Amino acid sequence: MTNPPAPALPPGTTDKAPQWKISPANGKYYINSVAVSADGEHVVGGTFYHHYNPTESRRGPALPASPVGNGSSPDDGKFGVYCYDASGRLLWADEFEGWQGVYWVAISADGSRAAAGGFMSQSAPQGFVRAYDVGAGGRSLLSIPTEQRVNQVALSRDGAWLVSAAETLRLFKHVGGIARPEYEQADEFKPNHTMGIVSAAISGDGLTVVCADFAGQIRVFANVAGKLTLRAHWKVPGTEREDFCHMIDLAPDGKTFAAGGADGAFYFFDVAAFIAQGGPTGRYDTGVAGAVYGVAVEGTGRAFAGVVNVPVVNDTQAGKLYVVPVPPGASGAAAQFPLAHNPNSVALNAARRLCAVADGHPDGTPGCFYLFDLAAGALRWQCPAGNMSWPVVIAADGSAVVGGSDDSNIYYLTP
Repeated sequence: MTNPPAPALPPGTTDKAPQWKISPANGKYYINSVAVSADGEHVVGGTFYHHYNPTESRRGPALPASPVGNGSSPDDGKFGVYCYDASGRLLWADEFEGWQGVYWVAISADGSRAAAGGFMSQSAPQGFVRAYDVGAGGRSLLSIPTEQRVNQVALSRDGAWLVSAAETLRLFKHVGGIARPEYEQADEFKPNHTMGIVSAAISGDGLTVVCADFAGQIRVFANVAGKLTLRAHWKVPGTEREDFCHMIDLAPDGKTFAAGGADGAFYFFDVAAFIAQGGPTGRYDTGVAGAVYGVAVEGTGRAFAGVVNVPVVNDTQAGKLYVVPVPPGASGAAAQFPLAHNPNSVALNAARRLCAVADGHPDGTPGCFYLFDLAAGALRWQCPAGNMSWPVVIAADGSAVVGGSDDSNIYYLTP
């Protein structure tokens, strides 16, 4: 069945044209991750390519490389990390020959530092973590290999702390200096299995770290002078094949976070209560079987959101967005919004009461970016993309919405 068109816009709204869209690889590769500084003035994106088979999840464990007779792979290429200003002007690029390429990027809220991670090689060490000085032309601050693909990177508000999620959770500290790399590994958490860490986040002050692994464990750490001190952990329930948390979103103040789950459920955590009681503060059940791939939490802790695939009935919709008040049910029912395609990610902005979604699946089918006005309870605009779209983020000051698509473009939109 083909994907239905995007839902009809409310009266007075139109399709949104991006302020700019740019393909760093001239249409050749996917944009799997994007990031934007708090003021919308700096955008980072990375190029990635992998031919997914029907059994693969983009957020699932990476499968072994398929052998190719001549020693090459269709996933080989020249990939890169790219930094743009708000006008779309390229500030710098870090390009390299590799395998599959850049899976995730991050930028500090103040726009001073950026980070990237992903795949570099078919054989171990397969992955990489890199970090950059944004204002110094992308000067390298860190470049290390990892045994597995780096699934996520995250930075504190000023870039003083960096975390990466691969076979282990790593914490790096910015130490400065000329004769040595400017990020040094401060600590490392090794789970008691080989499947690795799927998602990781760090608070604005760098003192709270949250991660989820492929075994379904969610953990909260305190960063105590550069040491990861485990404060709480909890196993995601579920019976389906992917009974783990695909995504975590931590509020900048480190007090609350949202986590995806299996069987159509996603969760809200108050960090202090989690440490005291060992479980989520709230759970929302969508009633739809399957994993919740994208989640977000408002920085105020007033709401959390999740996106989920729904059965297509009469070509009406293929996904749904839920925005849930905290605690669930205390201040009204969850807001629900239809999505035309299978959704992938969601972002919340508390200051502007905005929610953005990226959708589309599988590769080769249309995607869309949406912006919802939560104060009005309505869709403000949608921006169609030429292929499925995985990432979307909102600048903290509400000045920009940035997305990435498998059509090879980074999209910069104004709310």
